[in-house]
Amino acid sequence: MERSSEIEYKQELVKHYLESHQLDGLYFTSVPNFAWFSAGGDSHVENHSKYGVASFLITKSKRFLLTNNIEMRRIQSEQLEGVSNLFETVEYDWYDPNGENKAVTRLTKGLRIGSDVTKDGFYALPSDFVQLRYPLTPSEVDRCRWLGWYTAEAVETAARGLQPGMTEFDIEALIASEITQRGIQPVVLLVAGDERNEKYRHPLPSTNLFTKFGKLVCCARKWGLITALTRCVYAGDIPEILVERQKAVAFVDATFVHHTKPGQVVGKIFKAAMAAYEQVGYPGEWQNHHQGGAIGYEAREYIGYAGSKEVVISPQTFAWNPSIFGNKSEDTILVSDDGFQVMTQTDHWPQIQVEVDGMCYQRPDILVI
Repeated sequence: MERSSEIEYKQELVKHYLESHQLDGLYFTSVPNFAWFSAGGDSHVENHSKYGVASFLITKSKRFLLTNNIEMRRIQSEQLEGVSNLFETVEYDWYDPNGENKAVTRLTKGLRIGSDVTKDGFYALPSDFVQLRYPLTPSEVDRCRWLGWYTAEAVETAARGLQPGMTEFDIEALIASEITQRGIQPVVLLVAGDERNEKYRHPLPSTNLFTKFGKLVCCARKWGLITALTRCVYAGDIPEILVERQKAVAFVDATFVHHTKPGQVVGKIFKAAMAAYEQVGYPGEWQNHHQGGAIGYEAREYIGYAGSKEVVISPQTFAWNPSIFGNKSEDTILVSDDGFQVMTQTDHWPQIQVEVDGMCYQRPDILVI
């Protein structure tokens, strides 16, 4: 699917959404929504902000790109390359604090507008809007496949470069370097060395040293899409308890994957994984960390739990991340009517063979260095 065709397709989705919600238009200013509607455009400048420097105003028949005079040329030529002609442009001066507000007010006078940012006179975008982002177009699948492979390659390359005595900050920098060299943006980097593996499920990097057991967790973004994975490393002779736990968590992960099929209710998938935890001797361990869920234009579009009513659609990406103490298993998978594909698998990492209901799955093992 060409980029222009993808945008036209999403215009139709928005049009139907407007009609069903009795709205005249949508105002997008968040980075995820900008990327989704533009088929891969990036509106961010500040990494910490969910909102970008450019916005879209979409009505049933028109598309407006709004940004200031600093950003307009760059957004058009780089982030909307080849499709900028599909949008009417509205430029305002960066030094006019009311420039965007005046432009938006002029364009939306008398209209009922839904917005993903709080704005006087606009309606909060209903929560069901994000569901438009869940089913991936063929082009999005291709972009996600590229992103998954290169993110995995980057993290695994960094993992092979670990040396005992490195700080978690050193490892974080190594991962970030490998990822950014590939034109990818890290959005989550977690690193745990040795005892911090068991102590914390979300280990922000610190001055703590890696000497034996290391865990590398990464969510990375390109074209607005995000993929996630975790890789574990051990230096020296690996203790049997870690081998046993990795096999156990791999079984839980494979159970998640096995049950994640189009039409399945996410709560039922989660309950199957809860039973898997019990089967491998770690009942209740799932309570100590969220188990992941759907991924896409957010690191998690939603997180699964036993009461989840969401239904898996086709094609859609998921990143389940079960953990048992310091051991964890995580990849991004694409689920479709044809089955599933691991998007963050390079075939250059040791795997554990797992059987669930007579079907075999490969899940990441611990790399011994």
